[in-house]
Amino acid sequence: MIVVSDTTPLSELAKVNQLNLLFRVYGTILIPQEVYDEVTTGNHPAISQVKAVDWIRIQSVSQSHRIAELQNTTRLGKGECAAMILAEEYKADQLLIDDLDARRVALSRNLPVVGTIGTLLVAKQRGLIDSVKDILVALIKSGTRISPRLYQNAIAAANESA
Repeated sequence: MIVVSDTTPLSELAKVNQLNLLFRVYGTILIPQEVYDEVTTGNHPAISQVKAVDWIRIQSVSQSHRIAELQNTTRLGKGECAAMILAEEYKADQLLIDDLDARRVALSRNLPVVGTIGTLLVAKQRGLIDSVKDILVALIKSGTRISPRLYQNAIAAANESA
């Protein structure tokens, strides 16, 4: 299975010490250099976690000019655009991406998308975690914005009580 990730799923799960959940669900994760640069810049908990694992592989986009072209036509971030182009180049089975506008663009390009919450639901379904709600609450406490509607939908999909 080929899985490409944008920055947000990596950084959000790292904030709540759940980064390894990505490996447990998907195995090796490909990220473009642009995503690596975003996730390892500043003072974010993801820096040490991302650098410490061997299952996140940095892969260069072969046609880097396509990143700028996509950025110019969508106004999305460089990491999001690079992740989409990499997913296209590798014919990825999944693109991990959370931003709603970026997801819309990815879907318009026929890329199979899943976000952080979708990953949590898959993990629960596979018995890798006991509670989606507990991780969502931890994410919210860490500053992640999750709309009340999305939170309720996720809890319901996980067959958990609010």
